[in-house]
Amino acid sequence: MASVQIQAAAFLAVTVQRACHNSFIQWAKGDAGKAQYTVSSVIFVAQTVCVFVGWFLAYSGGGMVDLKKCTDVSILKKFAFIGMIYAVGDIFEMESVNYIDASTYTVLSQSKLIVTALMMWAIDGTSQNLMQWFILFTTSSGMMEYVLVGKAKGGAMTFSVLGISLALVKVVISCYVAVLNQKALKKDSNPFPVQFSALKVSWAVTSFVYMIVKDGFMGDWDLFGVWSSRTMVLVFAGFILKTLFNQYLLKVLDAIWKNISEAVGVILVYFAKVVFLGGSFDAAVFNAAFTVILACIAYVLSKSAGGKKSDVGDELNPVHYPELQTSLLAATRRRIRGC
Repeated sequence: MASVQIQAAAFLAVTVQRACHNSFIQWAKGDAGKAQYTVSSVIFVAQTVCVFVGWFLAYSGGGMVDLKKCTDVSILKKFAFIGMIYAVGDIFEMESVNYIDASTYTVLSQSKLIVTALMMWAIDGTSQNLMQWFILFTTSSGMMEYVLVGKAKGGAMTFSVLGISLALVKVVISCYVAVLNQKALKKDSNPFPVQFSALKVSWAVTSFVYMIVKDGFMGDWDLFGVWSSRTMVLVFAGFILKTLFNQYLLKVLDAIWKNISEAVGVILVYFAKVVFLGGSFDAAVFNAAFTVILACIAYVLSKSAGGKKSDVGDELNPVHYPELQTSLLAATRRRIRGC
């Protein structure tokens, strides 16, 4: 079990990195309306590097035995479809930030709590209690307020129906593939680095196919576009670090704290927009974003506290009053002796 200091450091690192990741996507565009690099090339390079990272981790942990498993066709097939869906989600994420700003995308991404709850209800029959549904409705209301107020205020915020639609489709894809990935990881008995690299192989291949089709056959065969130092920062400090930090946070904490980290990142992205990307602070927009954060954290904590006993029940339980039990027992003994 990791120490409290390590857990706190991991939470802080993931929160800051997640906020930076979405801001990096927008920052990497520079002053251009759309990114000069190709979306597919960024995803392809990032996931290819992750493949090599997975191979290195597999070799470090299990030597040549685990390294050979990374190229086992049967293992690659298990994670092929999941990696492909993840790649599609990355594509929607990158394309959406060409039409909306990073802070808006980050707020909209919190709708995954609602989408996940609806999917669980429709697929598994798992329902939420009344309090959790009201919290989810509050989250939806906060996101709607953020979008509407931001659009009304104008300023440096960027909105479009296409961008919002792409962001919401990305959320649905993420929720769906997370369920698939969790099942696959549990069924497969191979070490995590082997599973990680197998997932990243299909992820990289899918992004490469997308690059060939979109920027090759449907474009002018300028597969990478114009890369700059900002693009390199996006790849290594954005996509690659996000993958590694997320996995480490899940190792030292759990998924609940990961979700809280993503919610807190909403405010950090908003301030990054104001401080570094030329945005202007607006109290109404900030309040809407903060409402989303509080609602997300409340929902996550309500899920983790599901098994807590009633405080009233604790107060009525004699076990919680040992001094009273001792005095009552002594009085009973004296009465028995007196008889």
